[in-house]
Amino acid sequence: MMDNGKISPLQLGVAVFMFTLGSTALVMPSIIVSIAKQDAWISILLCITVIIWFVLLWNRLSMRYPNESIVQYSERILGKWLGKMVGVMYVSFFLYLSALVLRNVGDFVTTNVLPQTPTHVVHIIFMLSIMYGAYLGLEVITRSSEVLFPWVIIIFFMTTLMLLKNIDLSNLLPILPDGWLIPVKGIYPFLGFPISELVVFLIIFPFVIQQRKIKRYFTLFAIFATIFGTLIVVISIAVLGVDIAARSIFTVFDVAKEIRVGNFFERVEVLVAIIWIMTIFVKLIFCFYAANLASAQLFKLKNYRITILPYGLFVIALSMLVYHNTAEIRWFTMGAYPLYSLLHGFCIPAILLLISTIRNVK
Repeated sequence: MMDNGKISPLQLGVAVFMFTLGSTALVMPSIIVSIAKQDAWISILLCITVIIWFVLLWNRLSMRYPNESIVQYSERILGKWLGKMVGVMYVSFFLYLSALVLRNVGDFVTTNVLPQTPTHVVHIIFMLSIMYGAYLGLEVITRSSEVLFPWVIIIFFMTTLMLLKNIDLSNLLPILPDGWLIPVKGIYPFLGFPISELVVFLIIFPFVIQQRKIKRYFTLFAIFATIFGTLIVVISIAVLGVDIAARSIFTVFDVAKEIRVGNFFERVEVLVAIIWIMTIFVKLIFCFYAANLASAQLFKLKNYRITILPYGLFVIALSMLVYHNTAEIRWFTMGAYPLYSLLHGFCIPAILLLISTIRNVK
């Protein structure tokens, strides 16, 4: 059967927060610092305006079709064959995104936590929990996000307090030495990762009760996550300096290594690892769940769970092939990926809304 679960606007907002941080907070700080230097935090704050525009677009589209996902109303707007092509594009995008996120998990764990463990073993173990969560359905997934959410906040502020003596705000100076051009350039990677990726929730919108509150909660928690990300980048630069923060692969983890309380309380970076595994778990499970549900809607399957096993095996295999090393993924994230992600996150929804408005299809 199809998923008949219902979630509240607050649950949606918490899921958006966890999804937005996801692998972004782990991977993106070094990328954004390498572009905008000490003004990287300004680039992230500028993204708030972009997020608001994206949410307005998605909400306007979803309000015209409150009981359907983007895969379903694409056929209504474009016709059967063009609509199905759009649906296939989104299923492919969600599966590819799942593979990218899973690879982020594998690289992080095998590099910093379990260096003797083969990457594919980490992928298989982590993916088993994702497949089980997707099988249980949307309500279980969102409740898991709610349970993990306060722990992410608590551990973040604990580690921040322990880092206060290491913070050197002079590392953030000078501010805007080359004007606004460099911080504006820093927005580009964020357009694809994670802003456009939030289009995943267009599959989830039909399950939200009180749909008129979607825009409010989605925007509020997305902005909250952006401010959270700004604090992470500020702390990273203030503790490590611009050069080290830009070269570090997992900047946040390296920042946590600087925590030392007395001569007995060290290795706190394990707490940071727990935070990002929590958020990455939420991001990956929503991507994978969306791929399965979108496939069921696209091919008129009676049960979305039919594809969980084959898709799970496919994502595990694809995760080993999506890129060869971290240098390649940095190049991809700063180059072609934002365009690929924007196609799904902005271009297609904007075209659908335009055609729907012209044809007055509701």
